Amino acid sequence: MAISAPAGHAAAAPGATTIKVQASTGDGARALAERELRFVDLKVAMAANPPDESYRAELADWESQAGS
Repeated sequence: MAISAPAGHAAAAPGATTIKVQASTGDGARALAERELRFVDLKVAMAANPPDESYRAELADWESQAGS
């Protein structure tokens, strides 16, 4: 039995599950805008509450362990 697929699409093996995914440019633009807003909020929060020395020491320790 031959398997045929529409032009531009790969044929799936018999019994295989296929998933159709559609990406919308509008959805991508909206997600990017939301991400940028989260970073703006984070920057404002960090400016209002800067990290203290104990946080910086813990971060430096974590970074040195991550590089090992």
